[in-house]
Amino acid sequence: MERRHFLALTGAAGLATLGGLAAPAQAAGYRFFNRRIPDEAHKKIGELAPSGITSFSFTPSNGWVVVAQNGRFFARGIPDECFAKLGQMIRSGMRIHCVAFAPEGGNRWVITADRSFFARNIPDECYKRIGGYYAADQPVVHVAFPPAGGNRWVVVGTDGFFARGVDDACYQKMRELSRGRRVTRVAFPYTGGWTVVAQDAFYARGIDDECFQQMKTFHAGGWPLHDVAFSPVNNGWSLSSRG
Repeated sequence: MERRHFLALTGAAGLATLGGLAAPAQAAGYRFFNRRIPDEAHKKIGELAPSGITSFSFTPSNGWVVVAQNGRFFARGIPDECFAKLGQMIRSGMRIHCVAFAPEGGNRWVITADRSFFARNIPDECYKRIGGYYAADQPVVHVAFPPAGGNRWVVVGTDGFFARGVDDACYQKMRELSRGRRVTRVAFPYTGGWTVVAQDAFYARGIDDECFQQMKTFHAGGWPLHDVAFSPVNNGWSLSSRG
């Protein structure tokens, strides 16, 4: 299915357990579902899910990092400086909103939190836009980079968003969903396509069919989507709810 959307909760039906690594799981009101991601990442998400996952993301080389609401986090294969800065921000009492990695790889990343942010080697315009949101007392809840790289990115603040160089249909859908809602997540599979989450609504184009079906299942079960992350290998992906 090329163009898909789901704009409202559809009831309180439970989720079916499919078995295996990708089995959907529930912990203290939070739900997650993983497909074709590293086994260790799946295990750590399960361990941290009872606290609520605030951020899960992949590096372009399939490293990954997961952060929970209580400040616990675990990372594998991310830049050393990013790991150190993440720990420093958490120890200072910040609540992490997002960890994102630019598709060119290497030491290129950004961490956003409730009070501040830190970035290394991301596009200058993106950096300035993030700083502008914080200067306006609007913490950034999400940053996303399309796999084509370059000066292409999305910054989502607590009240608004800004996009540069993304697919026009994605941008238009962000504008459409933000009328009466607030965009909370944008994600780009490495195989192409995109998805936009806006509180109780989402829209997807060109993503894995099973991923889209599980997004609908989350909504039907009353678990609004929070994180949507796509792996650079094996067409892997991960979903988690915000409880």
